[in-house]
Amino acid sequence: MRLRIEVEDPAKILFPTDCGLSLISALDGDNAPGLEGVNALDLGAGSGIYSVALLAAGAQRVTALDINPASAAQTVANVVANGLDVTRLTCVTSPLEEYTPGEQFDLVITNPPHLPYDPSYARNDGIEAALVARRGGRAVYDAVVEQVDALLAPGGTLLMAHSSLADIPRTIRELTARGYTSTTLEIFEMDIPLLAYAEHKDAMLGLLKEQQAAGRAEFDGSRFTVHALMFQRPLSATQR
Repeated sequence: MRLRIEVEDPAKILFPTDCGLSLISALDGDNAPGLEGVNALDLGAGSGIYSVALLAAGAQRVTALDINPASAAQTVANVVANGLDVTRLTCVTSPLEEYTPGEQFDLVITNPPHLPYDPSYARNDGIEAALVARRGGRAVYDAVVEQVDALLAPGGTLLMAHSSLADIPRTIRELTARGYTSTTLEIFEMDIPLLAYAEHKDAMLGLLKEQQAAGRAEFDGSRFTVHALMFQRPLSATQR
């Protein structure tokens, strides 16, 4: 199905990046999970690209969560523009750490921010929240790992676009320790988005090189990889 995603104000909502689109591509692969009838959480919804894709693929319900207040209206607009049933969509504006859904989801899908934070290029707006994270770019990855058992139903699936700039082995190791099985659906190579930070390119590369030297980032020059990862939660504690 051809889908159309629009961003009314690019100063408030990040238009889908190659990193985010890579996970959409992976969902067309042979090993991708079934989406028909699922109750899904789109974590860090942004423009609503994953919410639209999930609803188009037959998800029963989708909750679109984002810390950026502008995300909700844009997600609704894109769902409506694609002729999908907006009554199957719920939008929530909240930090992940403060989100208490009162239910668990069959599927959680996310493309966390993955660039390291530095005060020199911090802007404290919706665009920045979609790209830059504290803790060496890992803040949202860490929050997902910490919250996943509360969000995901037993037997449920976590789908994640994971940047090699933010310590993929650590995420796999920590979720495996919780009993999750991991599958790499696809790996995509792309450019670090330095053009968006041209004025602060040296500062960002310096931080990334520090991460690389510590074994927490993998990249070659200005090229890095995004891994479309699928984590499966066991049905019960006895499966761990």
